This record gives sequence, structure tokens and C-alpha cells, in this order.
Amino acid sequence: MANEKSHHWPWWPLLPLYPYGNRHTIRRELLPGQLWALEQLQGVFYVAVPIRMLVLKLQEGLLLYAPVAATAACIALIKQLEQEHGPVRTIVHPSSSGLEHKVGVPAMARAFPEAQLWVTPGQWSFPLPLPLPWLGFPESRTKVLFKDGLPHQDQLTWLSLGPVPLGPGPF
Repeated sequence: MANEKSHHWPWWPLLPLYPYGNRHTIRRELLPGQLWALEQLQGVFYVAVPIRMLVLKLQEGLLLYAPVAATAACIALIKQLEQEHGPVRTIVHPSSSGLEHKVGVPAMARAFPEAQLWVTPGQWSFPLPLPLPWLGFPESRTKVLFKDGLPHQDQLTWLSLGPVPLGPGPF
């Protein structure tokens, strides 16, 4: 049962989606030595769909894009990539509303305390508009994409696909 504990995610009540506190992570190599997907299941009423985080190899380490639940097993899979490809340098939360990714960001940022954290403009919370540090985003190393620059501009091209207005906040 020790292995089952590595899939435990204690923050599931913040976004109570199936499979609740038990998030298995599968790592797939999409481009050999360059791009990996870490996938977990989530759903409502036992209809589960995958949620995906991408891990991209940069010249100076790794970039995590769209964090998923930071279970011990998920962190261990990333640490294995760090051993071969260098440390996690950057974490990107690519959506202003995407709760399925936003709830994983603070724990992922704690797991990789040297990484710079980038978020899209227009971050919001519901039902109260709380500042990002109150939501667990580390104030000293959180930057806003485009407003504060762009990470790894020498290696990546960044495009904005929004915002799209949605009732309580943008997407």
C-alpha cells in the first residue's frame, strides 16, 4: 500500500473531481529527449477524462507547463527527468481560470523551490477575488506572462489566445 500513498493528493477538496484523493500519474515521452506528458484522470460522476501537464527540455533545464496534482508519484517522475535533463527552471500556469491546473500550481512550486513561476494575465478566484499569494503562489518568484516579460524567449515563441470573457472572470 506504500505505492498507493504516492498517488495520494490531499488537496482534492479544493476541486472535488473523481478520482478525488487518488491521482495516478502516467508519463509519456512525446518527443524523445525533449518533451514529455504527465497525465492524470479527473472527472465528474465517474466519467473520467485525462488532464495533462507538459515537461519541456530547455537548454538550461526543464519547463513545466499546466501543472497537474503534485502527488509524490508525479514529483518522482519529474525528479527522474531532472536527473537526466537538469533542474526544473520554470513552471507556467497557462490559463486565468483553469482550476484543474491552478490548484496544482502551489504544490508544484513548493516541490521545485528554485523554479520561476509564470501565470497568464487576469488571474481570478471565486467566490472572492484573492491575491495570488493567498492562493499559495509564491510572491517572490511569480511573474505575469507578457506584462513581466516571457520566459526563455530565446528558445520559445509565446502567443496569447485570449482573454475570453466568462461571467465571473476571463479564460
